Amino acid sequence: MDIEFENDTNYLDQHFLIDKSIINAVVDAAELKINETVVEIGPGKGDISETIARRSKHLTLIEIDKKLEPFLNVIKDKHSNVDVIYGNVLDVYIPECDKIISALPYSITEPFIEKLIRCEFKEAVLIVGKKFADNVLEKNLNKLALLTNSFFRVERIMDIAPDAFSPEPRVMSTMIKLTKLKREELNYSFKKFIFRELFFHRDRKLKNNLMEALIEFVKLHDKKLTKKESKAIIDSYKLPKETLNKEMENLSNEEYEMLYNSLK
Repeated sequence: MDIEFENDTNYLDQHFLIDKSIINAVVDAAELKINETVVEIGPGKGDISETIARRSKHLTLIEIDKKLEPFLNVIKDKHSNVDVIYGNVLDVYIPECDKIISALPYSITEPFIEKLIRCEFKEAVLIVGKKFADNVLEKNLNKLALLTNSFFRVERIMDIAPDAFSPEPRVMSTMIKLTKLKREELNYSFKKFIFRELFFHRDRKLKNNLMEALIEFVKLHDKKLTKKESKAIIDSYKLPKETLNKEMENLSNEEYEMLYNSLK
């Protein structure tokens, strides 16, 4: 299992997870069942892929580095329930599954999480940068933490030192578990629900996006909110016009924090 970083020259700097106790911890955290389907992203040389294949109904491996094909072919030849997809995970289709297991390329954490919110799965066990994990678990009010906490329940499994990998990355890592939140679970979590709706429609201007999100939240409680009433609520937040006229994608972390604190 590896962490892959891609720099401007498209050279892959791979960090293979070699600590057997951490490898076992990944499998244990996934709590695999024999009737479940699994997607493993970044299997590397397949250090844990065979274990996953034995414990699951079907395993799909997504690997960016074709040079690792000989290793993954061994796994595929031994297990008829294994498929391999070669390509960048941001570009390929992630099939519907029960569990996702991955050592994330830290440089693509944000677009990967954005992709995950539209994927069909129940739980994911991810090895991520400790800084990202701390931000999410401490519920900091920046874009990536708000995005993650609006769609997932996040649990820290363990921190991982650089020497668990070869070669060693420069930063500490953390294993986390993401459990996908169902929309109906947020009926009484106003701010999470609003941000979830905002992130789903990030191509709209914030003022329009926010108006529709407020209407949707009220609809959950079998009530009705008109656009005029919704606009009056938004006016009460006293957000700058410049911010309201931006698309979600273009908001700064300071504006995300301001928006979060304004919602009521």
